[in-house]
Amino acid sequence: MKEQEKLKAIVLKRYSAGSKVADIVTQTGVPRSTVYYWIKSGIQKETPALNLRDYHFLKQKCERQEKIIAILRIAPCTVSAPLQEKLMAIKHMVSEEYNVNILCEAFEVAKGTYYNHTLRNRRGETQNAKRLRKLFPIIEEIYHESNQIYGAGKIAAIMRSRGIHTSAGTVAKIMHEHNLFSIRGGAKALYYRNKERKENIIKQNFTVTAPNEVWVCDITYFRVNDRTYYLCAILDLYARKVVAWKISQRNSTHLTKRTLKSAIIDRIPTPGLIFHSDNGTNFTSNAFTAYAKKCGIIQSFSRTYNPYDNSVCESFFKNFKQEEIYRKDYRSEKEMIRSISRYMDFYNNERPHTVIGYQTPNKYEADYYKRKAVQKS
Repeated sequence: MKEQEKLKAIVLKRYSAGSKVADIVTQTGVPRSTVYYWIKSGIQKETPALNLRDYHFLKQKCERQEKIIAILRIAPCTVSAPLQEKLMAIKHMVSEEYNVNILCEAFEVAKGTYYNHTLRNRRGETQNAKRLRKLFPIIEEIYHESNQIYGAGKIAAIMRSRGIHTSAGTVAKIMHEHNLFSIRGGAKALYYRNKERKENIIKQNFTVTAPNEVWVCDITYFRVNDRTYYLCAILDLYARKVVAWKISQRNSTHLTKRTLKSAIIDRIPTPGLIFHSDNGTNFTSNAFTAYAKKCGIIQSFSRTYNPYDNSVCESFFKNFKQEEIYRKDYRSEKEMIRSISRYMDFYNNERPHTVIGYQTPNKYEADYYKRKAVQKS
């Protein structure tokens, strides 16, 4: 036994001195597996002492991980969600508590990607939208040079021949947005249908003179207890008042139509009301457009790539999430709906609004009808 311990000490000494395991096996005759076992059990790695700098580093790392966990618990989407959903979640969650750096890390999104998609220039555009805007005059010029004959494929080919590299799909998207269609069978009907559906009537003019002149509408989403919910809200531009809202677990035409129907029943607007939204399928479907037309409503649509065309709704949803959704821990769906209902009542009756001189929406609207009554008398 003493000889084995002596041999073990020799093996460990040679290994510590830098000898290779193969050389030790040859020199001592000890099996390779035994040498490895002795090395593993006989040489203890020294654990360096933890200094104050390391302590603070680990403390900050733990605090950062705790913040990431807290973010993911209240986030409206998961890390595996599509990029656009994560970018929108980051945009709405930026606050004094959660900055862009920690949010991007939590959602595994590069900061450059977030800034490229979210930060706008003076025109309120993303970098991609700016690029598409610059391409439009070139596409329009080639289109008219061909006497409206060329489609997206031919125009893209001509652009490439001029040193402007872009895909036919991108050209088609820009052409459809600006109602440029090749002269061919069915093009005329398609042209007028898209022109009617995609017209932007209000053009960021959010000032109106009376209630029920212009309503703006949009849909947002959030997650509660591992379920995704969609909120559709309609605001009257005059007093920035929420005139209808509905919640559903499905983002569908049924949700938007149900919300509009509720607003019409409650407000009874006269024909000619302008209803502004984005041009998603929820608002451009045959079912929705037919119902709006039947009610005497004129639809207006935001331009593609420009969320500022519906900034009133964007601003409302941001406030709604920061003041309600991100502050509450709902135990059930019923509790969530009750709490949101209280918030909507608070928003209309108690919360001062900057645009209307720090008055509440309901008071501002009531004052309008009082003035009208006095004028009539």
